[in-house]
Amino acid sequence: MKLNPVLESLTPYHCGLPVAELKRRYGLQHIAILSANESPFGPFPEVVAAVQEELTGLNRYPDGGTTELRDALAARLDVQRENLVIGNGSCELLMLLGESFLGPDRHIVFPHPSFVVYRSIAQARGAEFTGVDLVDMDYDLDGMLAAIQGNTSLLIICNPNNPTGSYIQPAALKSFLERVPRDVVVVLDEAYGEFVTAETQEDTVPWLSDYPNLVILRTFSKIYGLAGMRVGYGIAGTTVIEALDKVRQPFNVNHLSQVAATECLKHLDKMLGRRDLIAGERGRVGQALTEMGVPYHPSEANFLWIDITHLGIPGPEVPQTLLEMGLMTRSGYAMGCPGWIRVTIGEAEDNDLFLEAINELRHPQRQPVEHVGGGADAEALSPES
Repeated sequence: MKLNPVLESLTPYHCGLPVAELKRRYGLQHIAILSANESPFGPFPEVVAAVQEELTGLNRYPDGGTTELRDALAARLDVQRENLVIGNGSCELLMLLGESFLGPDRHIVFPHPSFVVYRSIAQARGAEFTGVDLVDMDYDLDGMLAAIQGNTSLLIICNPNNPTGSYIQPAALKSFLERVPRDVVVVLDEAYGEFVTAETQEDTVPWLSDYPNLVILRTFSKIYGLAGMRVGYGIAGTTVIEALDKVRQPFNVNHLSQVAATECLKHLDKMLGRRDLIAGERGRVGQALTEMGVPYHPSEANFLWIDITHLGIPGPEVPQTLLEMGLMTRSGYAMGCPGWIRVTIGEAEDNDLFLEAINELRHPQRQPVEHVGGGADAEALSPES
């Protein structure tokens, strides 16, 4: 078979073992899922009701233009509907951006560590790429500017960054955008933007009038609790939107996802309440880690990036040991960041279980696990989302 040669540089996206299988394998009654940055809370009740009302029409194709959702977003964001594109999660929009702007003669700049799809969209198009290392787990914006080449067509900023939770202050980000060449498309991935509680936070949508090369990506998967429905959106100038619409497959967002996302936008107060609840838990967990002497990186997202090199067992054993204790976390060893784990902020009870487990691992009584290097199951069980 004459496969596309770029496939040799790609690996499949591993979504991991089902929770039921993990429970059976380790004899667990409960597993705290703190690995995939999902919301611990389901969709708002009004969203569930709206979806249930639409179940009888699934024999028809969805609205290929996502008209109602685009109109609702345009009203919320104070933009024209022509400035919006809807995707099967913001991840699909990243892939469409890769298809629209990358190729063997193009170059992309992104941070490292960050979302794995940034690298894969380059590899899938045979494009050159530069992953600019974070400095002390924060962005090196000067380094990203220096990495721009004559053939650079895309540059991606994840803010807050996944997996570190690092947040670029608006003033610093604006200064950065001023220095990026206007022919380089800057993708601002704000998948975790709704979790930000910093007093300096600023809505970036009005920036589009000053930076025509800016693309903003957001999602309903995280704070709105729709990870199982996959719907995200992009905001940009019409040139970018038209390019993405050319390569977007017909009917790319299913009907129920469109209904659910549109209903979500009617409940801003509930979204803000959820943000404050998660921020409170984030602060509580962080304070508890500080009191235990366990370092972590400050976060404006719904997760913490935790240093596990000061516990009572070797760092490579920690992710697997936590899994066998009923706690799914994301191993930094699997992301090229040894010595760290990413832990999603869950419900209070699961956060307490995690803190109890970390406290136990400071002075462990259990036998070392067999899996080293991050643990085979611990590395494979959760998506890099």
